[in-house]
Amino acid sequence: MIDSHHHFWKYSAEEYGWITEDMPALMRDCLVPELDHDLDMSGVDQVISVQARCSDRENRFLIDQAKKSDDLVAAIVGWAPLTCDSLRVFLDQYIHEPLFKGVREIIQGTPDEQFLDNADFDHGVRELTHRDLAFDLLVFHHQLPAAIAFADKHPNQRIVLNHGGKPPICKRGLTDPDSRSWARNIREMARRPHVYCKLSGLTTEIQGDDASWDTALLQPYADTLLNAFGPERIMFGSDWPVCLLNTTYPAWLNTVDNLIHTLSPDEQAAIRRDTAVQFYKLQVSNAN
Repeated sequence: MIDSHHHFWKYSAEEYGWITEDMPALMRDCLVPELDHDLDMSGVDQVISVQARCSDRENRFLIDQAKKSDDLVAAIVGWAPLTCDSLRVFLDQYIHEPLFKGVREIIQGTPDEQFLDNADFDHGVRELTHRDLAFDLLVFHHQLPAAIAFADKHPNQRIVLNHGGKPPICKRGLTDPDSRSWARNIREMARRPHVYCKLSGLTTEIQGDDASWDTALLQPYADTLLNAFGPERIMFGSDWPVCLLNTTYPAWLNTVDNLIHTLSPDEQAAIRRDTAVQFYKLQVSNAN
């Protein structure tokens, strides 16, 4: 099994200002030993480390952590200055780094003109396409229309939507207007065969007073993703350690098992492992 989305960090208030005092579970170092502890008896064989800071230091840090992990880390999704003239030189540093499989930018909450509707950013993404690097797309649900237009501009770029497009999960389910809008945009996004999706991060998207949850609360949202993308374009992710705000690693694994239990063994295997291997072009063992 492959966890397609987790983070490492050495905590400091200065570098992780988004971690506030009401998030004590995240105000600590989250490195290889801590991940190993939470993975114990999980059945997860390998993980993909995703950037949490927008700097070259983040890439070097993730590569260093990977080298300390005894092959636990199968790949890293780093960061690159996609709007800068120096992008090619920047990416040239990683030509011979086999773990560097993709790039992510923190697009969630930014104006469209900063990234999704920006000619310089488009030029940078085309450089990723040229180098056969994946792109992790992180947006809030209300940014999905702009993200769809962005995906249309890059039909040859492998794109994976992080955290199911961050649905506004609530007890009203898909009867909620915002949830209906999210579902409509997800179905439209999934019409693009070059766009994939991570089944990750859902528990941190539960709204306000509905913060208590169970599998039944998440099922309509998971079903929307499954029906839209199909298991062959969905991959499991934990979003560890951010997931610890509202669940545990074992609890999230158990929840995903429940969310996909009606699928065939081959479909479940795609979500748990095969989609990530194919999308990120991983060189991994045949372990399940």
